[in-house]
Amino acid sequence: MSFNPVQTNQMSMSLKIGNIIWRIVNKTIFRLIPRYTPLFKRTKVLLLKMFGAKVAWTATIDSSANIEYPWNLTMGHLSSLGEKSWIYAMAPIIIGEKTCIGKNVYLITGSHDITSCTFDLIVKPIIIGDNVWIATGSYVLQGIQINNNAVIAAGAVVVNNVGDSDIVGGNPAKFIKKREIKE
Repeated sequence: MSFNPVQTNQMSMSLKIGNIIWRIVNKTIFRLIPRYTPLFKRTKVLLLKMFGAKVAWTATIDSSANIEYPWNLTMGHLSSLGEKSWIYAMAPIIIGEKTCIGKNVYLITGSHDITSCTFDLIVKPIIIGDNVWIATGSYVLQGIQINNNAVIAAGAVVVNNVGDSDIVGGNPAKFIKKREIKE
């Protein structure tokens, strides 16, 4: 058997070019927009919308967030994306309402088939519900669904779906307990 990994992803040239143009915008104009002021907050959302993202005007996205393939990103009302987070949206990433994605969080929809001699690209969506908190330094891998009110502890690596109101942590992330929200 001859291992001959593909040296690039199998996405179309137009998608690759679109992402290169977005990367230039993301690393320059987007980064230079000041944080935490309503006007500038909307300017970042507008830039993302210009590249096909479906982001609520009330969403907050840190200027240092690295977003790839923004046309696959959906973010709901009052959700936020923290400092230096990486959104690798080769497949759709859907983030519900009032969801907090913390600092240095990685949402990764792409991987490789380790059984393939060409190391083929595999992409699967990530779906994150409403009122979810994904804490600092966590990784959410492809094909994962995190349901409403869940909490992902700092540094967790999420490799399995997370149920409603579940609190998970560790590497790989495991169930810790149910989240109880006091009224």
